[in-house]
Amino acid sequence: MRKLVTTNSLADRLDAWSACTTWTVLATCGLALIRADYLFPTVGMGPLFIPLIALAGWRLGLRASCFVTVLACLLNIFPHHVHEVGLNPEVAIARGIIRFSAYGFTVAVIHALRRAYDRERVRATHDALTNALNRAAFERELETLLDGREPGDHAVALAMIDVDDFKRINDTHGHGAGDHALRELTAAATSALHGRGRLYRLGGDEFAALMPIASTAAGQPAIERFHQNLSAALGQSRYPTTVSMGGLVFQPSPSLGRAALMHEADGHMYACKASGKDRVRIAVLRPIAITNTDPMPTGAELLPAV
Repeated sequence: MRKLVTTNSLADRLDAWSACTTWTVLATCGLALIRADYLFPTVGMGPLFIPLIALAGWRLGLRASCFVTVLACLLNIFPHHVHEVGLNPEVAIARGIIRFSAYGFTVAVIHALRRAYDRERVRATHDALTNALNRAAFERELETLLDGREPGDHAVALAMIDVDDFKRINDTHGHGAGDHALRELTAAATSALHGRGRLYRLGGDEFAALMPIASTAAGQPAIERFHQNLSAALGQSRYPTTVSMGGLVFQPSPSLGRAALMHEADGHMYACKASGKDRVRIAVLRPIAITNTDPMPTGAELLPAV
C-alpha cells in the first residue's frame, strides 16, 4: 500500500529522500562550500556547514551528523588556522572551540527534535492502547486510495471488525482483561494479515483492515482467509472470543465516497452480528459508467453479499 500520510510539509518532503539522495546532496553542497571557501577565504563559510549537519542529523541519524560535523571541522576550521600566518595560538584555539561547539549544539538539537517529531508522529497515527493505527490514519489512507490514479486492475479489500460479546469480557473479568483482549486481537489480526495489509482501531472494540489485492475476484477469498486465521488465533487467546466481520471489495476510484464505503461495510458487519455472530459477510462493488442522469453518485453497483 502507499504511504499512510501524504503532506507538503518540509519534514515530509525531506523524509521522502532516500539515503543515497541525501548523501549526494551533502557531498555536492559540501564540495561547493569548500570551493567557495578556497576562492573567498576572508568571507568565512563555516556557518553554512550548519544546514548540512542539520540535514544529516534529520534524515540520516546521529552517527551520520557526527561524521559530517567532524568532516566539516577538518575541512573548514583547521585549514584556516594553518594558513593564517601569525594568528595567535590562543585565538586560533578559541575560534576552533567556538565553531566546533556550534556544530555540536546543532547536532544535539536536531537529534532531540527528530526524536520528538517521531514520537508525536506515532501518537498522531497510532492508538495508545493497542498500538494499531487509529481512525484518523484509516480515514486518511482510505481517502488517499480513492484519490489515486494508479493504472491497472488493482483492488482493495476493506474489512470492518467487531468483537463479539466484548462487554461480557469487561463485566466478567474487568476492564483490564478487556484491554488485554484488544491487544491480543491487534497482535492476532496483524499476524493474520501477513504484512499484506494494515489494521486500524476505529474506537472501542471496532477495528478495520485494508488489504491491497490483485483484482476484485481475489477479494472474497482474502477476507474469508483473514477471518479464519483471526478466529483461530482468538480461540487460543487468554480470553477466547470471536469477531463479526463485514467485507467490501472495490476498485479505488474518485467517484467512490469514503463515508459510503464505511457505512456499507459496517452494515454487513452488523448483519453478521444480528444473524448469530462469529461470521463474515462480503460484498463486491462493481464499477459502472457514470452519466449526467446517473442516480448512483458513487459510480458503483453493489453485488450481493456472501
